[in-house]
Amino acid sequence: MTHPEYPTLFSPMKVGNVVYKNRIFQAPATPHLLQTDEPYPTDAYRAYYVEKARGGTASVTIAGHDMNSLAPFRPGWHNLDLRQTTYHRYWQKCVDQIHYYGAKVSIELLAFFYSGWTGGKKGEGEHFFYSVDGTPGPDGSERPMLTREAMEAIAEDYANVAEQAVAVGFDSILIHGGHGLVINRFMSPLFNHRTDEFGGSFENRCRFPMMILDAIRKRVGHKILIEYRISGCELADEVGYPNADKQLKPEDIAEFLRMAGDRIDIAHISAGNMSIPGTEAIMHPTIFHKPAQNARFARKIKELGVPQPVLTLGAFQDPKLIEETLATGGADFVAMARGTIADPEMPEKARHGQEDEIIPCIKCFHCLEYSKPTTKAFACSVNPTVGRENQLKDLIPETTTPKKVVIIGGGPSGMEAAIIAAKRGHDVTIFEKADRLGGKLVFSEQVSFKYDLAKFMNYQINLVKKLGIKVVLNTEATPELIEAQKADWVLAAVGANAFVPPIPGTDGPNVMIAEECYKHIDEIGERVVLIGGGEVGCETALALAEKGKKVSIIEMLPELCPETFHLTRGVMLGKMEKCVDMYTGARCTGITTEGVSFVDKDGNEQFVPCDVVVMSSGMRPRQDLAESFRMTAPDFMPIGDCVIAKNVRTATRMAFDAATRI
Repeated sequence: MTHPEYPTLFSPMKVGNVVYKNRIFQAPATPHLLQTDEPYPTDAYRAYYVEKARGGTASVTIAGHDMNSLAPFRPGWHNLDLRQTTYHRYWQKCVDQIHYYGAKVSIELLAFFYSGWTGGKKGEGEHFFYSVDGTPGPDGSERPMLTREAMEAIAEDYANVAEQAVAVGFDSILIHGGHGLVINRFMSPLFNHRTDEFGGSFENRCRFPMMILDAIRKRVGHKILIEYRISGCELADEVGYPNADKQLKPEDIAEFLRMAGDRIDIAHISAGNMSIPGTEAIMHPTIFHKPAQNARFARKIKELGVPQPVLTLGAFQDPKLIEETLATGGADFVAMARGTIADPEMPEKARHGQEDEIIPCIKCFHCLEYSKPTTKAFACSVNPTVGRENQLKDLIPETTTPKKVVIIGGGPSGMEAAIIAAKRGHDVTIFEKADRLGGKLVFSEQVSFKYDLAKFMNYQINLVKKLGIKVVLNTEATPELIEAQKADWVLAAVGANAFVPPIPGTDGPNVMIAEECYKHIDEIGERVVLIGGGEVGCETALALAEKGKKVSIIEMLPELCPETFHLTRGVMLGKMEKCVDMYTGARCTGITTEGVSFVDKDGNEQFVPCDVVVMSSGMRPRQDLAESFRMTAPDFMPIGDCVIAKNVRTATRMAFDAATRI
């Protein structure tokens, strides 16, 4: 039964000979750090995608099949390879498991670059990279222009992989022709300066992608659908890129799709170009961007008239917004990547009227943070099962022996543990010393760009209420109080204290911690200095500046918020440059009621006058407080910030693990 509020979203649609059961696609998002050296989907990799199918999406896309067949082998990074027929049985198993849940299955074919070997054959001579038009690489290295011979070989490689996809049972392939990848660069007058038959006119610049499409159709005909991702606009004008008037615009993309005709079955309209600084953060919207902001390009292209069904994407997750977009002609399909990572059951929850149970994505980008040495595992901040789907066969097994569980603390970790324990059938009570649930997430309601985090907090609060979990507010737990509950299990989620560095004057009347700052954001003075430039410090500085405060931030390290995902960090620092005075490599030497003294990175003594000083120098776990409850029940476990004060991901995963062990 379809929920009456979403008639368009859950109406089937036929494309070619394929019938999609609804209008939600899972967009390709490579589960970085999950795949190992094998050129086929491993158990863990496969389980990640099968979970999306089980959750109700109409189409699941296996991400990251590298079409640069001549590139050196890169273990664990886009090394899936359909060409090796020896491993087709593993691909078949993956396809069959996705089909089991009524979903169609696609595979993304992409190439960030094309390369070759000076000896001609793979492994012979020196390895080199091609460029579209002979432009040197970012490091100044020579990159020869792609020859027609190389392009024909590449097109035949696409055709070969498409043929193998048909053999394995895929319903479609998705050619990535957007985002500044090689195919897209051929089409763009900003990056294609060729003077031969592949440059100059728009028709010439489209010749290479058409060559690929023609090679595929010649090889497999219409035995498989071809989806094509393309940037509806390069966004050069929105970031002030030179010669932005020459960028690819919706009118150009509509013309390309009309030229392609039935070579393309579904057009995925994205936005941006990774070669244009600043557009990637719009392409993959950060916390500073509104949901579905790139849907404007899909709508425009549909209005211009194209023969293919149009798909839109970009921070969708709200079923009401998806329904509105589809029902008003903005697109025929909507795809989500992070939305289905945060909650793969989103489609089924919406279909059954359980929208309030959809786990909101908070745009932390941890699922895409694979390049930092500190990132060791593929994971999601709000969905603790991500990356472990194959280990957690029964994600939340129902208990056969209900226990009495007491949780101390109603922040994100405490609520997550309570929700999971209650879903499993345990009798759960939360004790919270404040007058409401939310813990350190309460501040998110005061900050414009933390709306996703506020959604997550309210999702947790709603589920606590919906599950009938008992909540005792305005009550500071003591060992005596908790022991009197005679619980079977006690989980301490008592959080962390703000760390205050030993700077003279931190005990002054004009000094507060960042958490307190949000409670009095409209009352504090007009001039504010923040000490500590990590993620919390920078977000607080920006929030205060948005309220009209004159803000300065002082950080000992040479960089601000280095731990923040690079897209979010780039946007945040760009905004801060306009409204916050930033001092890095600086050491604070004292605080008075008049302001803050510090030594700057050049060794000069400085003084910044201010009304209020806000400390954002990190957190320290309340380990001793947590341990004071250890003997209050037969089984005890500390969880969340009182164990390690880190982030929402750590807090929720620790809580999930504890609650599933009860």
